[in-house]
Amino acid sequence: MKKYVTIIFAGLLLVSCMNDYDTIQVSTNGYTADTIDVPNTTISSLLSKYSSTISNSAYQEITNDVIIEGVVTGNDISGNIYQQVYIQQLGNDGMVDTDQAGISVGIKGYGALYTLFPIGQKIRVNLKGLYIGGYGALPKIGQPYININGALRMGPMTATYTKTNIMKVGEPNPECLKAKELKSSDLTSANISRITPMLVRIDNCEIDDAGQPYAVTEYQENNETYSVEHMIKLSDGGKLTLYTSTSAMFAGDTIPSGKLTLYGILSRYSSTYQLQLRSIEDVKEMNKE
Repeated sequence: MKKYVTIIFAGLLLVSCMNDYDTIQVSTNGYTADTIDVPNTTISSLLSKYSSTISNSAYQEITNDVIIEGVVTGNDISGNIYQQVYIQQLGNDGMVDTDQAGISVGIKGYGALYTLFPIGQKIRVNLKGLYIGGYGALPKIGQPYININGALRMGPMTATYTKTNIMKVGEPNPECLKAKELKSSDLTSANISRITPMLVRIDNCEIDDAGQPYAVTEYQENNETYSVEHMIKLSDGGKLTLYTSTSAMFAGDTIPSGKLTLYGILSRYSSTYQLQLRSIEDVKEMNKE
């Protein structure tokens, strides 16, 4: 089992976990904007316009009303995703467009973003006063912050911005989600900006280190590691890194053996693809489905 240190984010420990996306009770309680104008651009157009900034892991302030709309495909329901939600745009059929990459919306200051932005919730974001950039070349909306080395990096927005810059549109509808069926042929260096971040499904795969925990290690007591990586073996011969936070609620669960179907957010750090499970419900043992 391989172990890696991620120093930017400490883990998030949630006090409760709800994996049934259809039964989450949602209330804005004044935490989101009441009104934001209709979108004037798409997520894909935004990514194209700022592609150089994103790919260089830089950032740029948005000083005018740039408004996008997307549906939440990933959140912090299990603690494996931290201080962010992932959104993707909808296609003409009202379903998630699996041909277009999404974007991370970074938000700090809430202990459980999933109660505010559940899976399937459509949101509208006005980027005025916020920044767009790249974190490890992954597209992100938020604000810059100073890391432990004293360098400015792209990070999450403060919680107050959700009251002015993010509006919820309608009720959450998990039925509109559609995961891209991922193949080894998709995981090319030329393709990485086109498919990250994105909700994906991997059929008939296996995870190395079956029988081991997802992210509990002998180093945790000394706070020496924040994440653990395992290797996913795709049925057509490719490989993909499975990234799990040691603060995920399923960190101590045992990796199952045999053939699996995995769902999750296909992400990246620099030129490396990573899969982040949203919860343990994203792991399906094929002989038990």
